[in-house]
Amino acid sequence: MNLKLLALFLLAFSIANLPYSEAQDQSPHPAAPPATYTLANILDLALEHNPLLKESQGILEQKEGHKLSASAYPNPTLSFQGGRGTVRDPSVGISITERYVTLSQPLEWPGKREASQQAAQAGVESAKALMEEAKLTLVAQTKRAFYDLLLATHQADTAEQNIQTMQEVRDAVLRRVDAGEAPPFEAVKVKVESLKVEKELTRAKGLLQSFQATLNSLAAGVLGNDFKIQGTFANQVDNAPLNQLSEKALATHPILTKWQQLVEEARQSHRREQQARIPNITLSGSYQRDAGREAYVGGLSIPFPVWDQRQGDIAQAKGLLREREAALLRTKHDIIKGITQQIQLSQAAAAQINTYEKGLLKQAEEALRIAQVSFKFGETGLLDVLDAQRVLRQTQLDYVQAKYDLSIALTELERFMGETSVSYLGHTGKP
Repeated sequence: MNLKLLALFLLAFSIANLPYSEAQDQSPHPAAPPATYTLANILDLALEHNPLLKESQGILEQKEGHKLSASAYPNPTLSFQGGRGTVRDPSVGISITERYVTLSQPLEWPGKREASQQAAQAGVESAKALMEEAKLTLVAQTKRAFYDLLLATHQADTAEQNIQTMQEVRDAVLRRVDAGEAPPFEAVKVKVESLKVEKELTRAKGLLQSFQATLNSLAAGVLGNDFKIQGTFANQVDNAPLNQLSEKALATHPILTKWQQLVEEARQSHRREQQARIPNITLSGSYQRDAGREAYVGGLSIPFPVWDQRQGDIAQAKGLLREREAALLRTKHDIIKGITQQIQLSQAAAAQINTYEKGLLKQAEEALRIAQVSFKFGETGLLDVLDAQRVLRQTQLDYVQAKYDLSIALTELERFMGETSVSYLGHTGKP
C-alpha cells in the first residue's frame, strides 16, 4: 500500500512539473542584435559581391579572346579526291585508281593583320579601363546610398527627440487646462501638433527602410534586411586650384582612358578596312595521279577587287571613329564641368555648415529653452513654444542636410576626379 502511494505521488509530481520544463525548453532565445557596418566595411563587401564588377570582368575576357583570335593564323586546307579511271584505248586498256591531293594555305595581308591585332589590343585596354570605371561607379553609388541612410537615420532620431519634447509640452498643457489656467483649445492644438510629429517619425522610418534596402542591394544582399551603420558625414574640402584638379582628372580618369582606347580601336579598325582592299592570297600545292599521268602542281589564288572595293566597310569604320572621337571630347567637357560644379557645391555646403556651427544651432536651442521656461511660469502662450520647437527642429534638419550635401558633393567630386579613395570618408562613430 505504501509503495502504491509513493508511486502515485511521484507520477503526480512529474506531471505537475512537465509543463514548466517544456516551457523552459521552448522559451525563445533572445534575438541577436543587428550587425553594424562602417562605410569601409560596406565598400569592401560591395566591391567583392556586386555583380557589376563581374560583368565588366566578363567583358574583359571577351576582349582577350578576341585578341587571341586576331593573333591566330588562317588554317590550311587539305583536300583529297580519288576514284577508278580507265584509258579509253582498246590496245592499252589501263585501269587504275586516280587520286588528287591538294594542300592550300591562305596568307593574310601583313598590313591588315597588324591593324587587326592593334585594334584587339586597344579593345583589351578599353575593357580594363571599363573595369576601373565600374569600380568607380560602384564606389560612388555605395557612398551616396550610405549617406542617404545616414541622413534618414538622423531624421528619424530627430523625430523621436521631437516626440519626447512634444510629450513634455503636452503634459504641461494638459495640466494647465485641467487646472483652469489655460483654455481647452490649447489642448486640442497640442494634440494636433503631436500628430504632426508622429507623422514625421513614420515618414522618416519609411525612408530609413527604403535606403537600407538600396544599400543592401548594392552589397548584393550580404548586409541582410536588418542592420545598422556607423559613421559620420564627410567634412574635408579639397582646396586645390580648379586647373590642377582638371589636369589631374584628364590625365588619369578611367572613363577617359576607356574612350581613348575605344578611339584607338576604331582607328585601327578603319585602317584594317583600308588594308583589306588588298586581297588575301592563297598558295596551294597538289599531287595528281591520273591514268597514264602523274604530276606535282603548285598554285596561287588572288581575288580581284573589281566589283567590291570595300567602300561601304571603310565608310562605316570611319563613321565609328568620328563618333568615338566626339564622345571622347564630350566626356572631357563633362568631367571639367562636373569638377567645377561639385567644387562650388562643396564650398557652399561647407559655408552653410560653418554658419550653423558658429551659433545658429545654439540660438535655436536657447530660444526653445526660454520659450519652455516662460510657458512654465505662464509668461508666454503655447503658440510661442510650438513655434520655437518648429524653428529648432527645422534648424537641426537643415544643418544635417547641409552636411549631407557636402558629403554628396565630395563623393561626386571624387567620381569626376576618377578616384576611389575612402581616406576622408571612413570615419567611425555614432551618426
